[in-house]
Amino acid sequence: MRTRPLSIAALLIAAAGLTACGAPAGSLDGCTPTLPTGAAAGQVTVEQGDAAPSVEFQIPLVSEGDQVAHQGGEGERVSQGQVVDADYVVYSGKTGDLITSSYPTPGSEAPAAEPLRLAAGGETALSQAVACAAPGSSVVLTTTVEALFGPSATSPEMDITPADTAVVVLEVSDVHPGRAEGNARPGQQGMPAVTLATDGTPGVTFPGSPAPEELTVMQSIEGTGEPVAEGDNVLVHYTGIVWETQEVFDSSWERGAPTPMTIDDASLIPGFVDAVVGQPIGSQVVVSIPQELGYNDPATRPESIGEGEHLLFVIDILDRLEPAAG
Repeated sequence: MRTRPLSIAALLIAAAGLTACGAPAGSLDGCTPTLPTGAAAGQVTVEQGDAAPSVEFQIPLVSEGDQVAHQGGEGERVSQGQVVDADYVVYSGKTGDLITSSYPTPGSEAPAAEPLRLAAGGETALSQAVACAAPGSSVVLTTTVEALFGPSATSPEMDITPADTAVVVLEVSDVHPGRAEGNARPGQQGMPAVTLATDGTPGVTFPGSPAPEELTVMQSIEGTGEPVAEGDNVLVHYTGIVWETQEVFDSSWERGAPTPMTIDDASLIPGFVDAVVGQPIGSQVVVSIPQELGYNDPATRPESIGEGEHLLFVIDILDRLEPAAG
């Protein structure tokens, strides 16, 4: 097999900027895919196995715009905003050569890359491709090398140019909620009000008063899952804001996908841990954190957070994950 010059990391980064085009496809069990079907995606056959899937198509394969095809899977179709975990392989439509993969390469000691985590129906072709997928399904996306890896993605060794068709197969391994789901709870005096966009992205309106002196946790949505215990691995969406400046300093929503976290003091600031532990899965919590329970060490404090400033986090606790490997 030829050397793969285009990195897995490039594919992951490109996922944030890959836009789609075309008209939507027909309905799948009452779910309408975001991307269109077409002859290119439809001729790709996928056979799932214990390792990487076996993928076959006639070469050269040329895709007229971004196309999608869904194969197999069971259960409810993935809806807009749900979060999909998927392993992947990417082939050249011109030569049929493997370009990159999240599966281990036979004969290589290099560890396998992490699967993609995509918000279904988002702004990228990869995230739009998994809309209407089913758990356990194979999703075929035909697009271009340039769309995945950028305009300078070339490889004379593999005969790859940016305009060539790329064939992506996504193997859907898990599906998570994309936002907090539960019962709305009343606000709390002295704490900000939270409004939600249609996709669940929070907006915050601060009160005309200073931040609380003590750690203050407000449950804005009460979930129905099991409570989070210290040490649990959970999937969260969050927005972090400096109370005094009302400036966002960190946000998983802006990155387009939620973040897996181990809820303990070794991984997170103490105030964040205190806010999440004991909350049911599916909850949204709003927490005001004084600096002694936040980034108290100037050496690790982000430059955007000043001395003595308070943090405000809006945290959607989406799902419990399997324990981290190793």
